[in-house]
Amino acid sequence: MYKVEWSDKIEELIGPYHDFVAEILNFVNEEPRFEAKNESDIDILVKKMQDLKKDADCKYSFLDVATGTNLKNHICELKYEGMDLFEKYNEFVVNYKNFLSQDWMDITSYSKEVTKAFEYFYSDLIHGKIFNKTIGETNAIRELREELTLESTCPYCDIHEMEFDSSSVDHFIPKSRYPLLAIYPKNLVVACSACNDRIKQEKLYLPIMHPYFDNLDDYFYFTYKNDCIEIEFFEPISLLDKEKVLNFFKLFHLKERYNKYCRRKLIKLKEEIQRNVIKQIKYIENITINDIQLKIKEEIKDQYVNILKEKKIDSLTKLRLDYLKQLQLNKEDLLNLSMYIANEIEIGTSNLRITNPF
Repeated sequence: MYKVEWSDKIEELIGPYHDFVAEILNFVNEEPRFEAKNESDIDILVKKMQDLKKDADCKYSFLDVATGTNLKNHICELKYEGMDLFEKYNEFVVNYKNFLSQDWMDITSYSKEVTKAFEYFYSDLIHGKIFNKTIGETNAIRELREELTLESTCPYCDIHEMEFDSSSVDHFIPKSRYPLLAIYPKNLVVACSACNDRIKQEKLYLPIMHPYFDNLDDYFYFTYKNDCIEIEFFEPISLLDKEKVLNFFKLFHLKERYNKYCRRKLIKLKEEIQRNVIKQIKYIENITINDIQLKIKEEIKDQYVNILKEKKIDSLTKLRLDYLKQLQLNKEDLLNLSMYIANEIEIGTSNLRITNPF
């Protein structure tokens, strides 16, 4: 819903993941090269790594991790692939945003061994002490969750205020289908468990917006009419951007969830405006519709300023801000609200001086 800024802190935490993978895949292309599997291959590989560790000119940083974990076994398996995985990985990284816009596609069929290796990178390797010591962190992926759940709502839905225990790391482009991106930093998005674990899972619809690159808020606004929450697009908008927004909504079931769980939030907001305005005007004599509308607009402005301060922190700020704009700008909504307040303070229509408010 809102763009997540790629901060220096995020880059410090998980940026090294990219270099680590690139190093490994570059090494996979180097000697020793394996073709037919042999039991001695792993010993040959470990010997090569140990020799490199003694080489003062060697720039590889993954060697201690590989020799001290099961990483060496997965590297050995990757050497049998007969595919330049280093080139494939870099090509995908360069075209990551193009993939999201369907300007570039990856039709590579990856083996079970490749999928298994990259699943190991995400599920085991990046949580290990040896790996995190190598990149200069204690547990970078955990710290990423702590960083992005601190006073933050889910970037996908804006419905849930995230806490560490109710959040998870989503692979925006599913790692089950595109394993090379399993620990690519900009494919890792911290989101609420509802969006990630229960709704999105391994699905993806293209083209689509991405919270590290796009601010969905810039492309659409919510409306609330006839007890139904809908979206409308800011103009001008390209057909591509419109499709990206619609696919984002489809992926996270946003229209259904907003109408099922969030309408009450708007009702309560409207009721709060009514109460506050009634308190201010209850004892004013000879009040007009114009007077009531001015008070409503002042109250809407105050509410807007207060909610805006909590943007990305408090839940449903986008929905509530858009609804306040609707109340402010829509003549029919404003008039209906004014008449409701007039009736609540028991001013009969015969005593209410109604002038043309527009």
